[in-house]
Amino acid sequence: MIFVFFCIMLSSSFSARAFSFYHGRAFALGGAYTGLVDDYSAILYNPAALGLYDQTGLEIGSALGGRSNNLVGIVSNIRRVIDSPQKIIHKDWGPATLEYGHLTGLRFGPLGAGISFQGKGSLVDNELQINNFLSYNLAFAYQILEPFADIGALAVGINARYVEGVNHSYWLEEETGDYGEKITTLGSGLGADLGIMIKLTDMINIGARIENAIKPFSSASNEYNRGLERIFTVGAGINLPLVGLTATTDISTIPHSSGTAFRGGVEQRLLFGLLALRAGLAQEGPGQRFYSGGLGLKVGPLQADLALGFEEGAWREPSAVLGVSASF
Repeated sequence: MIFVFFCIMLSSSFSARAFSFYHGRAFALGGAYTGLVDDYSAILYNPAALGLYDQTGLEIGSALGGRSNNLVGIVSNIRRVIDSPQKIIHKDWGPATLEYGHLTGLRFGPLGAGISFQGKGSLVDNELQINNFLSYNLAFAYQILEPFADIGALAVGINARYVEGVNHSYWLEEETGDYGEKITTLGSGLGADLGIMIKLTDMINIGARIENAIKPFSSASNEYNRGLERIFTVGAGINLPLVGLTATTDISTIPHSSGTAFRGGVEQRLLFGLLALRAGLAQEGPGQRFYSGGLGLKVGPLQADLALGFEEGAWREPSAVLGVSASF
């Protein structure tokens, strides 16, 4: 079985959806988290997982990540970017793009709640465009089957969310030197993701999710609709505690295509579980391969995760995700 997981992983690839910057561990494992997720990020990756794990404890966490073709420029101008985005428009910086994502959430038993956002900014000549989608999430899971020792346990879940899409446009008038700004609402509405999780044995889980089972809204622009399409994902995870090894894989539909996206990852736990080393690979189509890796550090109730990634052929556009969480 482990051999099968490795073969699937090595034939896997990049999907923009797979690499949403919502969670460090998920990103490092190639985005293959549907059948493996066991923490607060189940809100987004598979809400059904909330019904199969600790039903009394409280967990809170947050993660932030992104990718850019001009990381040095963004970091060196980070204060300017935060305080006044339009002021990063100047001729000596050059074209730049930034994709980003964030999740802050909490889990209490089968309930989860969180705020997430994803977006993309692009700077070309004297114009800056930022498209941002903000989501308020409320998730709930229910365990339908509760067999002995949870072997064969089955849970279903839903993440209801309210999504707002906004476009920010900034530009520089060369003749006057003044800055212009325009804010356009792309849309808003209620949507929902559905999930199911099956615990086949104490070491093997299978999960499935329908992202945007209920679409929050549709925009007249296909570019703005990215991230709002309905996507079906099936995943599995294997955990071998005796050797500290975990393997995971996902298969997803690709919007507006008859193809599928494959993703996979492995994790090796060391030092009695204090340290975790991770690697992932994902593929959506020819020439669209993405490599990721990272590490996790767990000290008592605290967990920290760092992940890095690169798309094949775009080594100068790195991705990074940093996350922290605490369980009580």
